[in-house]
Amino acid sequence: MLWDGIVTASAPAILACTILGAVVGLLIGALPGLGPTAGVAIMLPVAAGFGGVAAIACLGGVYYGSMFGGAITSILLGIPGDAPSVMTVLDGYPLAQKGEAGRALGMSVFASFVGGIVGILGLVLISVPVSRFALSFGPTEMTAMMCFALSLLSVLGGRNAVKGFVALALGFWIGMIGLDPIGGPSRYTFGSMDLFDGIDFSIVAVGMFGITAILMSLRVAVDKPLMRYSFASLVPRLGDALRSRWQLAQGSFTGFFVGVLPGVGATAATMLSYAIAKRTSRTPDAYGTGIVQGVAAPEAANNSASYGSMIPLFTLGIPGSATTAVMMGGLLMIGLQPGPLLFMEQPDFVWSVFGSFAIGNLALVFLTLLLTPLLAASLFVPLALLYPIVLTIVMFGVFAIDYSTFSVTLAIVAGVLGVVLHKLDYPAVPLILGLVLGPLLERNIRRTLIQSQGDLTVFVERPIALVLFIGTAVVILLPLILKLAGRQKIMADEAEV
Repeated sequence: MLWDGIVTASAPAILACTILGAVVGLLIGALPGLGPTAGVAIMLPVAAGFGGVAAIACLGGVYYGSMFGGAITSILLGIPGDAPSVMTVLDGYPLAQKGEAGRALGMSVFASFVGGIVGILGLVLISVPVSRFALSFGPTEMTAMMCFALSLLSVLGGRNAVKGFVALALGFWIGMIGLDPIGGPSRYTFGSMDLFDGIDFSIVAVGMFGITAILMSLRVAVDKPLMRYSFASLVPRLGDALRSRWQLAQGSFTGFFVGVLPGVGATAATMLSYAIAKRTSRTPDAYGTGIVQGVAAPEAANNSASYGSMIPLFTLGIPGSATTAVMMGGLLMIGLQPGPLLFMEQPDFVWSVFGSFAIGNLALVFLTLLLTPLLAASLFVPLALLYPIVLTIVMFGVFAIDYSTFSVTLAIVAGVLGVVLHKLDYPAVPLILGLVLGPLLERNIRRTLIQSQGDLTVFVERPIALVLFIGTAVVILLPLILKLAGRQKIMADEAEV
């Protein structure tokens, strides 16, 4: 089935969309401050116009393309292209300072490719069993699963769990705007006809990730000198690959399994992979001074995690990260509901998308090697020229969704809101996921209550739902218990003094 998907994804139109997404992703990843979420959000209106497999292939190309491209600024400038690239700076930039920028870039490409292969194989092998298991989920189990996923995302999505839940509640409220999906009355429309259909997720995503990222990036100064390197130096050295084989394998598997967990994400995967590589090394003190093993582990984890995060999206219909939430918006825009039934009703679509991932991962190796000099040069285009161009493309894409200036206004408001949230240290990820999953959660709760005639015990009568609700309670209460225990310990220490 995967081979059939690869053959389908090799069609000229789909292949062109995959390559387009990969190139855009490389550029987005290379620009400081912009990451995969911003890139996918910016391309969402454009890709949705392609329709079908081509749309998701393009968005997928942007996603893992930005993972490849994020290493460029980390190595050449010491500025992480996005959050998951932070760990690459530790050894990549010192290598560049030693005059071995090409060696570090070559290893990042090789590690990204290996991590992508492991991630794709894991996605192919695990997706079908998970989707079959998920077919036994009714509205009650889906309600419990969404509550568990949202609790993880809110607690792990920021430094302050309370602020995470506040952002989640704000996302729920925005998702309720419009007509009631079951009863029919309008909610929070304030008399505006434009709000009767609700607020389109893609508009908020483009504003909160695309426009916000551009506004926040205006303060980034790219004034470090670019290291010189030749094209030949970008080719991965076989000796480096052999010396880093353990780090490549460990990073790939660690990244994949961490990426599957909702709310953890690629950033945590790279940090964990780097920590394991350093702890298990015979020369841990060498990490951070400029060694290729320190580039191999986080870069492999970075790309593998991106494919791992696709599993809950495609099999359960629950995005595990902000980027997959935007991709879920793309699926909804082309008329598809992600979840276990997608594998039954649209198997050709699913396997063609997976096939495009495999093609894109291979194509990115050659694209990165060919375009790295160009991408590196783009880092020094004056922001006064670059960002207005990007912003114009974003605004046109939003306008093209429904040819409404109201949508453009909403996107700008969402962008400003994103800046405010960032300044106040409120995470945007729970808000976006609340907006995506809130309406789905509401429908499942109300369907369950309609079936049970209002009996709330139905939520704990089914074993799967009960286990998930217990897990939700643990996730929510554990940080509070640990915080309380920490305060009591401090008070006890002060009393002894």
